[in-house]
Amino acid sequence: MSIRLLVVSLLAFCTACAGTRDTRVNPDAPDTVTGTGLQSQDVRTIASQMAADIKASGVFAQSREGDRASFFIAPLVNESSDTINATLIPTTMRTEIFKALGRTVKIIDRAPEATELVDAERRMKERQQVSGTNDRKISGSDFVLKGRIQSRDRQAGKLKSSFIVVTLEITDLCDQSLVWTNDYQMKTESEKSVINR
Repeated sequence: MSIRLLVVSLLAFCTACAGTRDTRVNPDAPDTVTGTGLQSQDVRTIASQMAADIKASGVFAQSREGDRASFFIAPLVNESSDTINATLIPTTMRTEIFKALGRTVKIIDRAPEATELVDAERRMKERQQVSGTNDRKISGSDFVLKGRIQSRDRQAGKLKSSFIVVTLEITDLCDQSLVWTNDYQMKTESEKSVINR
């Protein structure tokens, strides 16, 4: 009886596996699992276009002291109807800016985990548990790159449309002036389904 149950279980398992589809896709390809909201190619396009726009603007050409301009990226404020990973877009933007501008700018890592690691390293140096000194100050920042994600959603029967605007801004941290801004817009439509609403 137990052998029969084992054979039936194995057959059921094999049937379930036969219906599984695992495929690696190009991150720039349109999502086959659609719905309204930002898709993977939108995130990548926004990040690469934003980096190119910032480079072309020359806003980070030079800081007041004649040194490299320094900045950090603040978490984006999500006011859209889409649930978005809070760090996905900012870290993708940071990578694209680094690739576009390299060491012509100083990117400050203000993530909480970075601050904790710096504090721990400084404490170990003070206790002489590791070599090195704390004679360098933690870098300040000339600018902040911040942003907001907003959406205008409409529903008619099963059809839902979403107009999404990602506004990115660079603010001077000395006088609070806005030195660069741009909107990245997209519109999506989707039929209501169990997965995407």
